[in-house]
Amino acid sequence: MAFPVMLYSCLVPWIYFCSQDTPTGKFDVRVLGKAKKAGFMDYVRVCSDFKVFLMIFQYSACFGCELIMNNILATHFHDEFGMGLVESGFLALSFGGMNLFARSLGGIWSDWANKRWHMTGRLWTHFISLFGQALALFAFGCIDNETGGVWVALATLIIFAIFVNMAEGTSYGIVPYMIPQELALVSAVVGAGGTLGAVICSWSFYKNFDTLTAMKFHAGYVAFWALTCFAMKWNHLGSMWQIRNPSTDNKAESAESSQRKDSDASAI
Repeated sequence: MAFPVMLYSCLVPWIYFCSQDTPTGKFDVRVLGKAKKAGFMDYVRVCSDFKVFLMIFQYSACFGCELIMNNILATHFHDEFGMGLVESGFLALSFGGMNLFARSLGGIWSDWANKRWHMTGRLWTHFISLFGQALALFAFGCIDNETGGVWVALATLIIFAIFVNMAEGTSYGIVPYMIPQELALVSAVVGAGGTLGAVICSWSFYKNFDTLTAMKFHAGYVAFWALTCFAMKWNHLGSMWQIRNPSTDNKAESAESSQRKDSDASAI
């Protein structure tokens, strides 16, 4: 454990003094139309936005879940199914292995849905990923040596992991639309929400119940935040029930504005 401490002790000052923020040098906040760096109240203002607040906890439901699973899965396979520690570690590795493609798959699916149904498509892919994660997690929490066995648990875990990582990808398919002029802050607070979710669920469920019961409660947590997707709405982008095409709406508004100007000119 001393090795990573030594590694980071060298890496942090090296990054700070020897690297640059962008290919052209130090990052200048003026490219964002700002005169100064973000302060504490800027973070408060961003977090007080209803949609950002929901996304923070939606991301806590997916990335927070991944952090918890990385902590408990090897022990779970060892205690629940009697696997050796080495074998349990390999089985648990299947969860992290889904990161190789599933998070990207979520982003690709979100982009594809956006081309067809705009923000409505992104919200539905996000909801399906989160709710699918909740169902798979609940199913995984129902499997022990007597009901299914280790191989059924492993198959369920892989499906569960795919949904978890897809939800992470669909989350950041929506993040750029939250407050575009504050994209860096929104990305930061949503990312922090993942760690927050791990803390909340660890202390609420996994420290107070056996692992299988905790997983079922955790599935309820994920399902709850998945349902909040229905509350997310933009006036110009629509919602899960209202498809809006921003480019078409902008053209219509421009045409209407031109007509009003022509009418005013005629009247004069």
